[in-house]
Formats: sequence, structure tokens, C-alpha cells
Amino acid sequence: MEVFVSIDGVLRNTIQKFDYHYKDYFLNTETDEVEKFEYGVSGTPISIENLLNTYKFQSVDEFNKFLYFDFPIEIYGHAGLSYNQAATELNSLIFENKDVKITLVGLSEKGKAKPATLFFLSKNGIMADKVIFSSPENIKKLWKKCDVWITDDINVVAQCPRFKRVIKFNTFYNNNFTNKLQINKLSEIEKTWLKFSVKTIISMLMESVKSVKQVMKLRTKTEPKH
Repeated sequence: MEVFVSIDGVLRNTIQKFDYHYKDYFLNTETDEVEKFEYGVSGTPISIENLLNTYKFQSVDEFNKFLYFDFPIEIYGHAGLSYNQAATELNSLIFENKDVKITLVGLSEKGKAKPATLFFLSKNGIMADKVIFSSPENIKKLWKKCDVWITDDINVVAQCPRFKRVIKFNTFYNNNFTNKLQINKLSEIEKTWLKFSVKTIISMLMESVKSVKQVMKLRTKTEPKH
């Protein structure tokens, strides 16, 4: 049984730190760069996937430099937890479900953001055995490696395969969509939600097909010959 847990949103409030450092550096500091360009924050609904739609940058390169090279430890490393007990409740989930393999997934980390994320996890004493870094472009491939995914990301929810399960973690920025399974805290996860595996479903389907074949075979043997 493999369960993925998204780091951003579920465990870490990355957006709050990004917002603080963007405003502090670009809006509250007088520099030559700021004088040449009108930085600001639009009213576009915010999420970690579309920061460029909300926060004005001169270019994608400037955005990447700010996020992944200038302020990664401040944004990714020193960000707060998504809620006060997030780390404790994740550790409890891991400890109480020893038959479940829990993997933490980072989808937005590039450059120095990766070691900064490891610092965040270490600082908060998070006990997951495995951490992987990927990108939103690989969500479909990542789904092939897990049975359940706990996430705040609409793209992960939208790409959930038919025989797998996604649990939406509610945040202030993702109330524009809903999901059958939703939580506000990790402690709200029901154990039955984690007793779910695509391998189990396939096995059950195979057994069902096998039973049908056996019944048909038995009927063929018992039918009178004319």
C-alpha cells in the first residue's frame, strides 16, 4: 500500500512565506530594479501552481531566480506548517499504519529549494521514510506509483486514475473545487481510506472473472445433451 502526501499545502504553508518575502523585497524596498518595473499583487486566485499569475515579475527567469536561488531557504525552509499539528499528525499517521508506505512529494522545488525543503522536514521532525521531488508535468506518471494521494492540488485531483483514491486537503486557496474525500487536518483521515490498493481491486476483479468462468463451465457440463 503506497500513499503519497504533497508537501506544499498539506504540510507546509509555502504561499504565506512567498507572499511575505515578495512584498518585503519588491514592494517595501527601494532598489533600482523596483524603480524600473511596477511590481504588485493582482486579485487572481492564488495557488502554489500559479504564483506568476498573482505576483508580478519582469520575467519567468526573474521569478525562478527569486524563488529558487535568492530566497529558497526563507520560503521553503522557514515556511510555517500548514496548521500547528501537521507534523505531529503526519507522524502519528505513519506510526499507526505500519503496513502503509508513506512518501512525501514535492512538486514545485527546483534548485536550492530541494535542500531547503529537506531542512523544513528535518526542522519539524517529520518521520517519513521517503521524499521525492518531481514536477507538475509528471503527475500522471507519479500516479502509477501510488494507491492514494493526499493533496491540495487540483491537478493531482483531476488526474486521479479510476481505480485509485485521492484525498483533498482543504486550504484557503483551493475552495474553488470539491472532492468526494476531503479533510482539513490529517487526523480526519479514516483508516478505511488507507486500506485501499489498486492491486487488491485487480485481484478482486480477477477472482470475480474466475468465478464466472467456473460457473459457466459447470453449467456447460450439467446441461442435458440433445
